Amino acid sequence: MIKINSILISFLALFLLVSCDSDGDGEMDDIVADCPAVGNLTPTEVGINQCEIDGTLTTNGTLTSNIIWVLDGRLQVGSETESAILTVDAGTQINGSDNDHVLVFPGSAIQANGTSSEPVHFLSDDSDVDGNAEWGGLFLRGFNGLATLTGTQGANILDYVVVSEAGAPVEVTIDGQTVNYQDNIVLNGVDETTILTFVQSHNSARDGFHILNGDPRLSWILATGSARDGVWYSNFTGLIKDLLVIHNPDPNGTTGRSGIYASETPEGNSNPRIVNATLFGRDNESIPSALNEDANEFGILFADNTDQIRLANVLIANFRHGCVEADDGADLSGIDTNIPGPTYLDGVHCANEAGPNPTEFVVVRDDATGFSEGVVAPNNSPNADGLVYYNGAGPELPDSNEEFDPAAGGINLTGEIADRANNFTASWYLDNIRGFGNGLLANPLFLNGFLDGDTNNDGVLNDEDNGSPFIISAENPFNSDVAADTFGYDMTHVGAVRGGAVTNTQFDNWTVATGPGEGFVVGGN
Repeated sequence: MIKINSILISFLALFLLVSCDSDGDGEMDDIVADCPAVGNLTPTEVGINQCEIDGTLTTNGTLTSNIIWVLDGRLQVGSETESAILTVDAGTQINGSDNDHVLVFPGSAIQANGTSSEPVHFLSDDSDVDGNAEWGGLFLRGFNGLATLTGTQGANILDYVVVSEAGAPVEVTIDGQTVNYQDNIVLNGVDETTILTFVQSHNSARDGFHILNGDPRLSWILATGSARDGVWYSNFTGLIKDLLVIHNPDPNGTTGRSGIYASETPEGNSNPRIVNATLFGRDNESIPSALNEDANEFGILFADNTDQIRLANVLIANFRHGCVEADDGADLSGIDTNIPGPTYLDGVHCANEAGPNPTEFVVVRDDATGFSEGVVAPNNSPNADGLVYYNGAGPELPDSNEEFDPAAGGINLTGEIADRANNFTASWYLDNIRGFGNGLLANPLFLNGFLDGDTNNDGVLNDEDNGSPFIISAENPFNSDVAADTFGYDMTHVGAVRGGAVTNTQFDNWTVATGPGEGFVVGGN
C-alpha cells in the first residue's frame, strides 16, 4: 500500500508539472522543481513553489518572486566576519510564524526592490492581515551604538515594501549587547545609507517603526494599526518625510499610545527632521488627561530627556488625550519657530473631531518642561507660527450654500467631502480644519505651512515654492521627491500627502488593509 501511494503521489506530481508547461516547450512556466540556492544557503522545498529558508547568509544572494519564501527561525544576513547583501526581487513574498525573523547584521544589507505594482511583502503565514505578533519582524542593525564592533555600514534599501503582523518577541545579541524586539520594522544603529521609500508597517505588536542610534532616511512612510506607537525613536537624527500614521483603534484606552514617540538617552541625542506628517487617532473621544499620569494617547509624546526636534507641516487629529505630551524629563523650552534653526516647530495643526481637549491639548507632566512662550499659538489662528489647536467640537456642517462653516468645528479630509472610497491616499489628505483650508495661498483662511509657504524665500507665494533648501540640496539628492505628481519637493502643504486630487495615489494599490471596508480608509466611514 505504501509503495502504491508513493507511485500515485509521484504520478500526481508529474501531472502537475506537465500541466504547467503552457507553451509546450518542455520548460515549467509556473512550478519550481527545486529550491534554488540563495548565496551560500540551501533552502528546502516545503510545498509547490514554496521554499523554507534560514541560516546565516555570508555571500550575496537573491530571493526571487516566483517562490514564496518561508522563514524557519532566523534568516541572518552577514556575520561578524562576513558581509553579504540580500536582494529581494519585486513581487516577492516572505512568510513567517512564531518568532521567525530577518536580521541584517552590521556591515551587511538588504535591498528589497519592490514597485507600486509589485511590492515586496513580509507577512505571517496565514491568509489575512488582521493579527499581530504572528512572527518576529524585519531588523536592520548597524554599527552605531555597539561597544567594540566597527566597520562600514551596509546600504539598506527598502522600496515599496509591506511588513505586516509582526512583533513576536525576538532576542538579538550583537557585540555583547542584547536587545528584545517586538516590532514590525527595527532600524537600530544604521546611518544615512539606509533608505526607506514607500514602506508600510501594518499591525505591529508594539511599534510600527522602531528607530534608534542612527540617522536613516525615510520617505513616504505609512504606519497602520500599531499596538503602541506608529513611530518610536531614541537617539535618532535622521529624516522622515511624507509620513502617515493611522493609529490603532483603541475603544477603551487600554492599548495604543502615540503617533510619534520621541526619546533619547541621557548620553545620547535625538534631533530628527520630520516634515509633512499626518498623525490620525481613531478613538472618537476627547478625555481630560492632565491629572491622569497613565493617560498618554497623544499625537506626539516627548519623553526620556528629549529636548530637540525639527518638525514642520504636521496634522495631528483625533487623539483622545490631546496633541502633545511632555513626560519623563523632556525639556521642550529650546524648541522655537525660527526656521531654519537647530530645533524648530512650525505649521503644526491639531484638533479633535470628538470635541475639544479641554485646554490640555499640550500636557506637561511634573518632571518635564513645556514649550517656551510663543511656540503654542492662540487657538484657531491658522496663519500663526508654531503649534495651533482648533478648539471646535463636532463635524463640519455645510451652510445654506453648501460651503463649510468655519464656526462648525471639526476636521475635514477629502474623503469626507467627496467620494474617495477607491482612493486611499486622497481620502486621508487634509482639506480643512474648522473651515480653514489647506493650500498655497496668501489667504487668511488657509493654514500656515512650512515657512508660511514661501519655501524659496523670495517673498512671493507662487508655483516656484516647490523646494526647501533646508531639506534638499544637490549634495543630498535623496530628498528630491520620488513622486512625480507632487512637482518636486513641495513643502507648502500640511500633512503627509500634499494634494487632495484623485491623482494622488502614493499609498494606493500596494498597501494592505487600506481598501474600502478594510478598516483604515476614510471614504464612506
